[in-house]
Amino acid sequence: MNALPPFVAAFLVGLVALAFLVATAFGNRPDSPALRWQLFFAVAIFPSLALLMGTGRALDAMKTPTFCGSCHVMGPWVADLHDRESKNLAAVHYQNRFILENQCYTCHTDYGLTGPLEAKLNGMLHLLRYEVGTYEWPIKLYRPYRFANCLHCHSESKRYQEAHTDVAESIADGSMACTDCHNPVHPEPKGPRP
Repeated sequence: MNALPPFVAAFLVGLVALAFLVATAFGNRPDSPALRWQLFFAVAIFPSLALLMGTGRALDAMKTPTFCGSCHVMGPWVADLHDRESKNLAAVHYQNRFILENQCYTCHTDYGLTGPLEAKLNGMLHLLRYEVGTYEWPIKLYRPYRFANCLHCHSESKRYQEAHTDVAESIADGSMACTDCHNPVHPEPKGPRP
């Protein structure tokens, strides 16, 4: 038997909480310990579980290009991933499946203990700025991109090692960027603010 998807499980936990609330509201003895426990589970425990499960599902969904492209502001970058004529690095990586899944998240998440948390918090801030209309156009990174992230996948690759022997040290220490030789990662934003 397959496990329930997290959002379905969260919905079912929410329904159980609602059932406990209805049972508590229509219970005969509001001063009974059993009814107090029902109320505790209905108001605190089950909604907390539903919130945790729903949040976990949402944080997991934030890793996908579909989520990133769900704001029309990011549409041009996600469309470029699918453009067969694009020579931008992100499109080449996406179309050749150099990164199998969660492509935006994989490249834009710094490694280390706080990298994934910081990326998800920044994603939530992006979404909030988009929803309230306070994002700046054209879209820019908060800080210069760390091309050391590229080395997490490429540094052990035979193809990379053979082609970059003369510049590997400069790339590793950050004095040289991948885009110094390769096509831009993404297209430049054009036109008025979406």
